[in-house]
Amino acid sequence: MDEKDMLILSELVKDARKTLSELAEMLDMSISSIHKRVKKLEKEGVIERYTVIVNPDMFDTVTAFLLVSAENPEKIFNNIKSINGVVEVYKALGNFNMVIKVRSNDLDRIGEITSKISSMEGVMMVECIVTTRRLKESVWFPETK
Repeated sequence: MDEKDMLILSELVKDARKTLSELAEMLDMSISSIHKRVKKLEKEGVIERYTVIVNPDMFDTVTAFLLVSAENPEKIFNNIKSINGVVEVYKALGNFNMVIKVRSNDLDRIGEITSKISSMEGVMMVECIVTTRRLKESVWFPETK
């Protein structure tokens, strides 16, 4: 991936609705060159998908982070990845080997998810941290040199 690919990615992260012609004009490249590079980035998995980012604050949602200690995190992951409300799952180091981000518009639902995961075979401990307000959430972009 070269500097031009990074520029294309940077612009698409800011606004994925930009057209190929807008990108070409902004980056002083041909439309066909932009198209080829975007297709290559998609094929290589650098661009996973295009989506809309919904503001959870507009829906009275509750966000919680579950810190999970499990004997076999991969097995637990396979059991939790389809639970409605589970937004993100990370493998972690330290006392907890998994961090799970959960969102719901109902605090009781957060409790249900926590209980469901706590009762799974191989789960040794779950700590639930319910947040009160989102201060920052952004789309990640790799640092450039």
